Amino acid sequence: MKKALDRDRLIFFKTLYKTQNLVNAAYQLGIPPATASRLLAKLRETFKDELFTRCAGGLAATWRATELMPQVRRILDDYEHLLEENTFDPKSLVRNFHIGGVDHGVLFLAPAISRITTIAPGVSVEMSEITNDWSVELRTGELNAVISPMESVPEGFHYLPLLENCTNKFVCRPGHPLEKLAGEKGHLTMEDILRYGFVEVTWRPTNFFRLLKSREDAEYAKRRVVFRTPYFIGATRVVASSDLIMFVSALLADWCIKKRILNALPVAAMSSTEGRFTPKLIWHDRGHNDPAMQWLRGMILSAVRNPDFLAGE
Repeated sequence: MKKALDRDRLIFFKTLYKTQNLVNAAYQLGIPPATASRLLAKLRETFKDELFTRCAGGLAATWRATELMPQVRRILDDYEHLLEENTFDPKSLVRNFHIGGVDHGVLFLAPAISRITTIAPGVSVEMSEITNDWSVELRTGELNAVISPMESVPEGFHYLPLLENCTNKFVCRPGHPLEKLAGEKGHLTMEDILRYGFVEVTWRPTNFFRLLKSREDAEYAKRRVVFRTPYFIGATRVVASSDLIMFVSALLADWCIKKRILNALPVAAMSSTEGRFTPKLIWHDRGHNDPAMQWLRGMILSAVRNPDFLAGE
C-alpha cells in the first residue's frame, strides 16, 4: 500500500535540500529539531532511500533526492497556484468567443466589438447562425452565448434583456409609391400594404419562427411573399432594390433608415404589429461564473445600454 505524502513533508524536503542542514531547516520552518528528524525518517521510509547523508558541514543530497527535487518543486508550485486568488485581466486574455444569433443580431455586438478588441487585443468574437439545438450547444460549450428574443429560457440557463419592449416596422425603399400615398392619407391601411409583395426572413430557430407565424394577424397573413431568405441583412438589400416591402424589428429598421437604405411606412395599428418582444443575451450555467464570460457580457450590456446605441451611433 502506498504511503501518504502530505504538503508539510514536501515543504520540509524542499527546505532541507536547500539548507543541507537539519537544524537550519528546522529553524526556518519553526519546528523542533526532533520533529525535523522524524520527518526525515518518514521521507526515507516513503522513498526507500537515505535522501540525505552526513558530510562535512551538514547533509548531502543523494542521487535519488536530487532526482526528486524538480518534481517536489512543481507539486508545491501547483499547490500555491491553486490557492492564489484568480485575478482576471482582459489585457492578457487570449480567447475566441462564439455567439449564436440571427444575422442582424450583430447590431447588438457591433457597438462593443471595438472596445472589446482595444481592451483585450487577444480576444476574437465569432458569430454563427442560431439553430434549434442552441440549448445543447450552450450546454456543451460549442456556443458561449446566444442573442435571441426567446420568450422562455430553460432551467439551467441565464439571460439578460438587451432591449425592453422592442417593436416592428414596415420598411420600403426610398421613393416607394407607398410613401407618396402615406403623405396624402397620413397613414396606410393593411389594404394599402397588401397591394405589394413582401420579402420574408425565415430565420432560425424554426420552431420559434413557426410559433410567431401562428400568432399573425389574419389580414397580415394574407400577404404575398415574393422572396424568402434566412438573412435579414440580405433581405434589406432586396427591399432597397425593388418595390417589395418588409416587416422587421425597429432596431434593424432604424439602422437602415439612418444609413438611408430604407424608410419606414406609417401603418395603422393592427394586432400583429403591436406585439412586443425582448432580445436577450442567453448563456448556460457552465459559463455563469467564468470571469472572461462575465467580462464579455458586461461589455455587451454596457454598449447596448448606452444612449447612443438607440441613436444608431
